[in-house]
Amino acid sequence: MDKAVELRAGIIMPVLVSDGLEVLAFALDAEPDVVRATGVCLNDEERRRAAGLRLERDRRRFVVARGQLRRVLASRLGLSPSDVEFEYGPLGKPQLSHRMPACDLRFSTSRSGDVGVIALSTTQEVGVDVEAVLPVPEADEIAALCFSAADYGSYIALGPEDRLEGFFRRWTRLEAVSKALGCGLGQPISWDEKDWLVRRFVPRRGYIGSVVIRNWRSRDVTTH
Repeated sequence: MDKAVELRAGIIMPVLVSDGLEVLAFALDAEPDVVRATGVCLNDEERRRAAGLRLERDRRRFVVARGQLRRVLASRLGLSPSDVEFEYGPLGKPQLSHRMPACDLRFSTSRSGDVGVIALSTTQEVGVDVEAVLPVPEADEIAALCFSAADYGSYIALGPEDRLEGFFRRWTRLEAVSKALGCGLGQPISWDEKDWLVRRFVPRRGYIGSVVIRNWRSRDVTTH
């Protein structure tokens, strides 16, 4: 597995950087004072969404994830985090409001367990996914249903010791593509791998992430 990053509460860490593409990671579990400070910039709708979550842990993680997204975008736009405005596509994909400066900045987010990630692109649509690598008893059935024929064939050919990581490598890539296209996994996905740059990263030990960007021009990508 790729080298993992040491994440600390309240600190946003770069895990992959290149011209026009950046992936940042952060821990979602934080002390109450960090959660409060991060959540100050949320709008009323975001606070209602947080309040509607049943578990306190989930509420904290939502607040941290949304607050860190606002902080990151605000730093790129030259705004206060509370002034960042979003719009949503037909299937719920978030994007910057057309009223924002540099509204062509694309972003994608994902979270799993205690890890949140944000992907940013100044060139083309981007999608990111991160997953905690945990046993999935139905992995073979999910792979047969969701993976392309080529992905399923290469997955099923793996030995037992490589199967779990192989599943999540393919799954996170598929999720990332669906986010970049603005559709969910329940929607039919048609994509040509030649039209995308796909990169894998490890934001924390025990996690796997994938990021994809459309119409990439050959550039060097560095993982941290």
